[in-house]
Amino acid sequence: MLRQLLVLVGLAVCCLASDDTEHCCSEEDHRIVQRQWDVLWRDTESSRIKIGFGRLLLTKLAKEIPEVADLFKRVDIEHPEGPKFAAHSLRILNALDMAINLLDDPPALSAALNHLAHQHEVREGVKKAHFKKFGEILSGGLPRVLDDYDALAWKSCLKGILTKIASKLNA
Repeated sequence: MLRQLLVLVGLAVCCLASDDTEHCCSEEDHRIVQRQWDVLWRDTESSRIKIGFGRLLLTKLAKEIPEVADLFKRVDIEHPEGPKFAAHSLRILNALDMAINLLDDPPALSAALNHLAHQHEVREGVKKAHFKKFGEILSGGLPRVLDDYDALAWKSCLKGILTKIASKLNA
């Protein structure tokens, strides 16, 4: 009981002390997230799985925030089974994969997330709310595919990743 209290107090202090560029993804959290993420991609058909998973995330995002569909017109969201949208879905999942795999290398992670933030900064219409909803959708889907899903670890690490990518957006 005391150990749980200390962990909760430590988490609260971390989260209260953090600013927009920091997050509460502890060393143990990122190990958990990386281990659980790795389980998803062990299959030899992992690219197909990533495309399917990314396609599902993006189409659900567009369904929940209809304005997002306009942002994905150039990648042919109207035909989600098509090659353009499949390629974009794979790019998004690969970017997320890269970020998760860099959780244990903060300087490299920061550089990668800054690059992604800049890429999204120049895309007219992209909003912080889109990244928040993307995180909610991902967090809702992961427990369905991961037997030992650790919601707290994922919330801590994913929030940091998505917040950093969205950090250069106005709204």
